[in-house]
Amino acid sequence: MSADTRRTKERSALGREAILAAATELAASGAAITFRGLGSALGADPTAIYRRFRDKDELMAALLDGLIAASLDGVDRDAPWRDQLRSGAVSTIDIFAAHPQVGAEATAISTGGPGELAVIDWILSQLDRAGLDRQQVVRCYAAYSSYVLAAAATMSQQQLKENEGVPPSSWVGDLRAVDPTRHPALSSVLPELLVLTPREVFLEGIDVLLDSFEAIVDHDARA
Repeated sequence: MSADTRRTKERSALGREAILAAATELAASGAAITFRGLGSALGADPTAIYRRFRDKDELMAALLDGLIAASLDGVDRDAPWRDQLRSGAVSTIDIFAAHPQVGAEATAISTGGPGELAVIDWILSQLDRAGLDRQQVVRCYAAYSSYVLAAAATMSQQQLKENEGVPPSSWVGDLRAVDPTRHPALSSVLPELLVLTPREVFLEGIDVLLDSFEAIVDHDARA
């Protein structure tokens, strides 16, 4: 095979989807995502990747968009709105935690891609199904999406630290200085606080948010 033929085959094989699939596997392995690492995984010169992605920022945005889209894969689209939003939130943190190199960027990148747009539309549709009015839908969407992305990014960052051998830290931080005489309320519930996991805290927060959305609808119905 001539060098020209080999280069032609390499260009055709290295489509965006093939590169993204390899990058997603790298992210799941915990390895750093670099063009050199991708080139090695694909058996190609790293410069070939620049034909599809102008830089790492574009690659990371495309990866993140794919993970965002995947968060809907396990959602039962026939379920009630609340069940769908809760399922989507849980799926998001699980997918991001499984690809922490990408998930950690969740709050820093707005992809504007098909995955992100589809999920935004889905969230808005579920809030509309809940019975919220137009302005309430917008405000509740902002609260829900900001909370889920911030939590998912934080948990991804923690996963990266654990992958590097850093022991898991308590979600409430170091509370060894708690003095029962000065902090009686905190001291009284400290054991319960310390045993909560980040995932449990996240789920409690989602339930509180969804409870508040239902309360808005109920309040309007009674007005």
